Amino acid sequence: MYLSHFDLKIKPFRISPDPKFLWLGETHKEALAMMKYGIQDNRGFLLLSGDIGTGKTTLINGLLDSLNDQTLVAMISDPGLEKLDFYNFLTQAFNIRKTFKSKGDFLVHFIHFLHRAYAEGKKVLIIIDEAQRLSYEMLEEIRQLSNIEKKDTKLLNIFLVGQHELIDALNETRNRALLQRITMKYLIEPLNPADVGAYIAFRLKIAGTEKKIFSGEAVRQVISFSNGYPRLINIICDHALLTTYVKGKQKVDGAIVKECAKDLQIKVQKPRGSLTNIRLVDRIFDAIRHPLQNKMPGFLIYLGLLLLILSTAGMILFSSNILPPWITEKLSLSAIAPIITQTDKKVASSDPVVAQPQQSREAFQLDDVQSKNEDERIMQTKLSPSEPAKQNPPPIPFEDKLYTIQFPLDSNEFSPEAFALLNDIVVTSNRHQGLEILVTGHTDTVGDAAYNRRLSKYRATVVKSFLVGQGIASDQIIATGVGPDKPIATNETREGRRQNRRVEILLRRSEP
Repeated sequence: MYLSHFDLKIKPFRISPDPKFLWLGETHKEALAMMKYGIQDNRGFLLLSGDIGTGKTTLINGLLDSLNDQTLVAMISDPGLEKLDFYNFLTQAFNIRKTFKSKGDFLVHFIHFLHRAYAEGKKVLIIIDEAQRLSYEMLEEIRQLSNIEKKDTKLLNIFLVGQHELIDALNETRNRALLQRITMKYLIEPLNPADVGAYIAFRLKIAGTEKKIFSGEAVRQVISFSNGYPRLINIICDHALLTTYVKGKQKVDGAIVKECAKDLQIKVQKPRGSLTNIRLVDRIFDAIRHPLQNKMPGFLIYLGLLLLILSTAGMILFSSNILPPWITEKLSLSAIAPIITQTDKKVASSDPVVAQPQQSREAFQLDDVQSKNEDERIMQTKLSPSEPAKQNPPPIPFEDKLYTIQFPLDSNEFSPEAFALLNDIVVTSNRHQGLEILVTGHTDTVGDAAYNRRLSKYRATVVKSFLVGQGIASDQIIATGVGPDKPIATNETREGRRQNRRVEILLRRSEP
């Protein structure tokens, strides 16, 4: 809608994980380099973790886009499969034309496949996205797959990609054997505030323009509301472009970003202080241990620590009333005085704190009591039963919407049209909170009926996994598969079979 208005060729802030929009900040460059090295060196197990919306799936797609034909890849975006379904999916991904009914039969063929790939100089990689959803049983099955190796090298690389809950699961005692096999780990963090502006400019450039569409204040507001999470940045910026277009403006300003965040019910994110503080402490102690190798001179480190200790001790003494009363009174008055700015001097001249320092402590205590009584009176007025309670606003009217995604023969990949539909589903779900999403997989009649039913369920689960990855709650989505039972066209023609290979997504208002 707004593309021509901003001279754009494509939408720059789509939340689908498109590798051409992969912007490599420092943390993403390191993660990508680590994964490439893990494949090249056959390191076996690798763990990539990060919070929701930090760009893990986009980074994985960027990795896949960079690999050549010498790397054979199976990408599993929905780990909620049963054991045999998991094995059969692997064989399909690696072009092993056989459906297995037992684990033993699978292993015979899979081991032969791995040795053949090794003889041909090829790497074999399994990537499991949303790996925090893996059950203990499936984690154990995956660990056992890694036992297939030659004496001097690994035959199979397995990348586990997931949220922080995955780390918690691997730290459980029963998963100790798997945890010990993970040779490389990397935590993806949100973008630094300094990188957000470059990220926005990069995506606009890929979409077709180098104009500075977002003002400096708009970028600062995006930082405040997103805290550097790429998915939130995309959602806010896309909405901001649409709002700016509707208003007939050419540039996104800070007020528009605030308005969009309010519409999307996004609040200002709390700064990520904990990780920053940990890094600062690490840097300080590293500088103390190696002052000559660090950019920060050692004496400055010692000076900073000394000031920190003195200020902390002063705060303890002040708050504990260890100091004499006349000192604490002087300190409290001197702490208040610097707050008075140059522009407030005329008003400050009548301020009892500055102009009349000799005023008694009782006068201040009296003011405090009066202020406290006034606050209590206001609160009683607000809580008065005579005032009618505010009612929750009625839900936004919503009519059921049905989306249909088509799949190619023997494929679980999304087409560009499918990504556009899924993007619309995510936007609609965010706009109308509490929707129920029914995802139903369908197939044609070609092949075994039982297999088609499992395939239809798997495709529905793939769609569910994608939506969950975009921030929709898992319990909001119900995924089922009915196989060839409900065709919408004849299975006697090629076109009819194409139409029947589909996943239908129904959005409806959940019943109270």
